[in-house]
Amino acid sequence: MKPGLIKFIIALSLVCSFNLFANAYTPKDNDVIAVTKSNITASLSLSEIKTAVEQSQFVGQTENMQGVLKNKLSKLYISEPTPDIGYLYARVLQKEHLFNDAITVANNVLKIMPDHSNTHLLLANLYMTQGQFELAKLHCLALITRVSILTASTCVLDVQSQHGNLLGSYQSLVKLANKKPIDLNTKHVLAEMSFRLQNYTNALKHLENISLVNAPVSLIVLWADIQLGLNKPQQVINKLSNLIKEPHDLEDALLLRLAIAEKQLNMTQYTWQNTMKQRVELREVRHDSFHASDLANYYIHVQPNKSKALYWANINWQQAKMNIDQALIIQAKRM
Repeated sequence: MKPGLIKFIIALSLVCSFNLFANAYTPKDNDVIAVTKSNITASLSLSEIKTAVEQSQFVGQTENMQGVLKNKLSKLYISEPTPDIGYLYARVLQKEHLFNDAITVANNVLKIMPDHSNTHLLLANLYMTQGQFELAKLHCLALITRVSILTASTCVLDVQSQHGNLLGSYQSLVKLANKKPIDLNTKHVLAEMSFRLQNYTNALKHLENISLVNAPVSLIVLWADIQLGLNKPQQVINKLSNLIKEPHDLEDALLLRLAIAEKQLNMTQYTWQNTMKQRVELREVRHDSFHASDLANYYIHVQPNKSKALYWANINWQQAKMNIDQALIIQAKRM
């Protein structure tokens, strides 16, 4: 495989890795992204809101109720800032790349309940996305004795792999997970680490026996990038096409992989490329900064345009400052 393609696939994959949160565009404060039953949502119980937030990580649902959930949780948080409400509100803010706001809310949760494990995990993810690896690691370490050793270790090694010894972190996690039942998150992290090591065969093995039908979007994106790394774009077309119920609900990250796979196959019909083109035009009209990395990658790898690629890569850098975000700017500059 060409070195440039390998670098591109690695760069593209990391945009949606780092566990199982978030995949929606950034609306304005009062925007409702899709048609939703806001009158019903207004009367939802906290348990029902939690279910809606959890469901929002799956295909076709990431934008379904985002605007309404944000408004609802914002009001609840002001009137009753309990740890559970704060945690859910921080997750919704994270999905919109409002990282500073999400960090503030999450830290307030820990002031009330220092043992709130999910919030420590969320803050580790948030700080890692912001490139603040030492702070991320502190929240991973705070999980020790509060969650399983494997969960805490997965968190620590995930952070370390982003700014230190990737190979060593991967080998340590493999050793810890060996012959033990492991959860979806650890499988995801193992696959992502292996992918960054360009060991695509092993990366795919870590995702064996996982049904993509019930998997979060972030994991499906990683699976697709592994297939592209293995030079199997047809697998991407076949599998992702079967996951689609309503094409207009398909997440940008998945639609982008379909467009790239279609282009690699040199297909005579540009079905997915045309659909992605329409999506990109919509995002540009709305100046949709949440999808900045998708837009940059589109203009690098599907419809080459250096000025637009660099523009969106810089917009992305304003929000997220991991190595992958810097790499995206370098890619655009080298076009």
